[in-house]
Amino acid sequence: MSASDPLRTLGEHASVTHMKVIRLDASGWRSPEDFYSALLPQLEAPDWHGRNLNALEESLRDGDINKVEPPFKVVVKDAPSEMGDFLSEVAAVFNDVRDATRAEISFEAI
Repeated sequence: MSASDPLRTLGEHASVTHMKVIRLDASGWRSPEDFYSALLPQLEAPDWHGRNLNALEESLRDGDINKVEPPFKVVVKDAPSEMGDFLSEVAAVFNDVRDATRAEISFEAI
């Protein structure tokens, strides 16, 4: 793989060659519930996983909750503008967990 290979450098914090990319189509989202309904199955989260930022942070930080473990990147595409503030909060959770644990995770809304 060359240094310019996109699989080699997915995001500024990815240092592994094969990072799982979780792509979420947000075009129909209207609330945070829609986000959790899309993300949690992709993380293979247990049915009891909370649907709030604190629960998301805990499962990302502590590990051994979701079946999908780092490294991974979540890419949200086509989110409506009314989801912008919430998705900024989600990005902050990912950044905080990554900074605190050095877990190879990232979040991007495009």
